[in-house]
Formats: sequence, C-alpha cells, structure tokens
Amino acid sequence: FPDMWIIINIIQSILIITHTLLCTILALIPALFGLPKASYWVGRKIWGPILLLLVGGKLIIKGKENIDPNKTYIYAANHMSNFDIPILFTITSVSLHFIAKKELKKIPLFGWCIAAMGMIFVDRKNKIKALESIKTAGELIKSGKNVIAFPEGKRSRSGKIEMFRKGTFVIASNSQIDIIPIAIKGSEILHKPGGFKFRPGKVYINIGEPIKAELFVNKKPEEFANYTQSVVEKLYKDI
Repeated sequence: FPDMWIIINIIQSILIITHTLLCTILALIPALFGLPKASYWVGRKIWGPILLLLVGGKLIIKGKENIDPNKTYIYAANHMSNFDIPILFTITSVSLHFIAKKELKKIPLFGWCIAAMGMIFVDRKNKIKALESIKTAGELIKSGKNVIAFPEGKRSRSGKIEMFRKGTFVIASNSQIDIIPIAIKGSEILHKPGGFKFRPGKVYINIGEPIKAELFVNKKPEEFANYTQSVVEKLYKDI
C-alpha cells in the first residue's frame, strides 16, 4: 500500500520535526545557563530514543564494554543516515561533542543549541579555518571531553563505507587520544539520504576496542585513517 506509506511518512515527518523542535528548546535552556550536561541528558534520554520510536527503529548493540567512561576518546563511526547522530547519542553514556559542518550553526534554535552545547564547527571550504577547528577539537579533548566524528565527511549514498579523511586522525595523533571505532549498519533503512521516506528496521552497532594513538605517533595521519577504516569495515562485516 504505497499511498498508506506516504500518509504514514507525512505524519512521522510532522512528529519528528515537532519533537526535535521541543527537545531543542528543552536542551537550549540549560545550555545557555552553562549546564551542558543537562542538555546532553535531553539528547540521550529524550530526543534520540523517541526519534527511533517514531520510525520503528530497534537498536542491537555489541561491544559496549569496550568504552571506559572514565577515559576520553575520539569516537569514529561510519555514516549512513541522519539517524546516526541520535543513535550515537542514545547508546553512549558520555556527553559527545560532534564535529559538524558550519552550515548547521545557522539553523535557528537547533544551531544555537548545539553551539551552546560546545559542538565544533568546521568550515570545509576554508583550509585555514578547518585547521583552527581541528586545534579547537584537540584542546576540547585534552580538557576531558569526548568527540565523535564521521571521518567519511558525509553520509554514504553507495551503501558502502567510503574513504576516511585524515582530519580526525590529525587531532588524535597530535593530542595522543585513542580512537573508539564504531560500525553502524541498518540506519539507512530507517531513513535514506534525501527525502522523507522512513521505514522501520533493526540497526546494528558494533563498538570496537580502542585504537592506541601511540602506535601512529611517527606515522602519517593517512595511515592512521586507513587503519581505522579497515577496523570499522571489519566490525561492519562482523555484525
């Protein structure tokens, strides 16, 4: 019944937009008062779980024991869908700072909220500003905050894991921060890039053991990136 799915997806779109707007306002208030932990709690406990409920997404997680909540990491995941962000918010017990494109900062309320929460914005068209963002991310991690990045740079439209870019691994190498590799499989079923087509389904998340930054101290960032990509691809296949 294709017409039924169109109606369902329209209703889902309205509910998703409304829910995200309400959560943005709810998270923005404590962020403006210097209480970002409360904002992240909204993301982890309200925004992410309810979004997944609205589209019928069920999470199956493997390897959560590989995360030590007392340590600081860079979380590196493959990127298949817009739902990857709420998924990662939902499955982790730490406050994650995303490395995001600067255009998101301009979105009313949402952009203000994630800026107040301390997200890192990258100007991909300006190499100098991009390097400054990388330096900011390194300082943030050194201060004890966890960062998550999608090293592919954008959502994969091929259904395969695309080449990992070196920026994330420059940060990891310079700051000597270990990488937590994460493979996400099935989020593209919930919502494919482009349009408002939602479908229920299972999303598998496989979290790998930390990749030691010290192993790449005298190597090029590209080697660190390529190795991490190979680990994520293996985690993806092992799901």
